[in-house]
Amino acid sequence: MGNPLSRRGFLTGLAAASLSSSILFDRRSSQAKSSPSLALNLPHYPFFPNLQSVMTEDRALLDRLLGAYARSTPTAQQHPIDFLSRYVPVYVFEQTLLPSKTIRPLLPQFLWLMHLAGYFGGVWLRDAFIRFPVPNSPNPRPGFPPNENSFATAVARINTALMALNYDAAALAYAEESLRGASLQGLVDSYGYNAGYLEQILTHSQPINAVAPANYFTYQGELLLDGVYSVPAIRPLKFWRSQVSLAASRSNSRYAAIAEGTGGLDSLLSIQSNAILRGKLTWSPQNVFLSIANYDQPTYDLLLVTSAYFLQCVQATAQAALASSALGQASWAKAATRSNAMLIPYSSSYGVGLFDNMGQLPTFTVS
Repeated sequence: MGNPLSRRGFLTGLAAASLSSSILFDRRSSQAKSSPSLALNLPHYPFFPNLQSVMTEDRALLDRLLGAYARSTPTAQQHPIDFLSRYVPVYVFEQTLLPSKTIRPLLPQFLWLMHLAGYFGGVWLRDAFIRFPVPNSPNPRPGFPPNENSFATAVARINTALMALNYDAAALAYAEESLRGASLQGLVDSYGYNAGYLEQILTHSQPINAVAPANYFTYQGELLLDGVYSVPAIRPLKFWRSQVSLAASRSNSRYAAIAEGTGGLDSLLSIQSNAILRGKLTWSPQNVFLSIANYDQPTYDLLLVTSAYFLQCVQATAQAALASSALGQASWAKAATRSNAMLIPYSSSYGVGLFDNMGQLPTFTVS
């Protein structure tokens, strides 16, 4: 099953190597110049007119990202899904979460990148369930090809977020409203569900023949949005964590009122707690539809690292929304709103890919 210490080093090293140069496209070393060229082979993916109304394909940007990934990630650790569903989102969120006005023209390209990240991440997970079935798991696995209507709700939500960026007051209102919302749409609910899911697959639903790294993800249930990771954190996470602490301590802040809401089940802590429980129950061993019991070590490792960085992106976005609305910082609210727009295809396209029975996996070609 492998040495847990060496595995933890692998997972940490993989993330650290890629994070360290996620934005530095033009950095070159003599070793990098002599390295083999890596090409990404993208199979067909859904890109209907409604998606094209909010997204722009930019293969040149994707190729530059791929070049940076190839230079920063050891060859043995390179994987198309690690690139698309972890490295690419880290790049995107490390820009959208900065309080900056300069990236607005790039948002359609970033949304396309997040569509790829979500969709192919879902296709990969579906394929993993098929490759590593458990007794009584569905065979054949239910699925259906996507159509334009599969993305209608997501496109409408993206448009709402983009419209809110036009005015400071609208961005502030959107940021505060985004903390609550429907299941897996409200930021705190999404954070809680995915925190519960990640804890569950690390401690109670882990594969029989794979080792779960110790202290990979920890949190305190009585604290809001406080997840801590053993893999390197995306850079904005530390910033927004500190801004939430600042907002909670200031006497003129709306932090307490926003966190409490109308009280009871409307409090953010209650929303988070209930979502954590739902995530744990959904991914319990009894749910054979989502069982990872027979995953091998490489598949489990990839599931963990992509899940951890998805959760980091959700957590930082939620913290940005909370801090900005509590302190009335419009530029912060726009960062939260941009990033929430990115989360929409990240999660919704993942759901489409998970049920696409015609979906194919991307591959790498080395030359």
